[in-house]
Amino acid sequence: MLRRKDLCPTPPECPYVRMEEPLAGPDALPCSECPEQRLSDYLASPSGRLISRVIDLDFALRARMSVSFEQVGYPEFLVLRQLFDQRDQWQTEEINKKKG
Repeated sequence: MLRRKDLCPTPPECPYVRMEEPLAGPDALPCSECPEQRLSDYLASPSGRLISRVIDLDFALRARMSVSFEQVGYPEFLVLRQLFDQRDQWQTEEINKKKG
């Protein structure tokens, strides 16, 4: 989720779209193998909804809303822990990019 913008350039800039449709303009659709589209499809699935719930939970925690451990299921807790780890890693990478 943190790197979603890096999954695919815009459809007109996608090399696969340009191969299939060389004159693709700003209204071009994503290619059939688009990683960003696959992620969107996955997030609409039952397993993906778990991730959506965890993102909502993460927002609540970051907004300092009161959420007790009893209110969070174990699967949500595990995904939330991974989200925190990935965010830390992503932030470190972003800082290192800026340093240059």
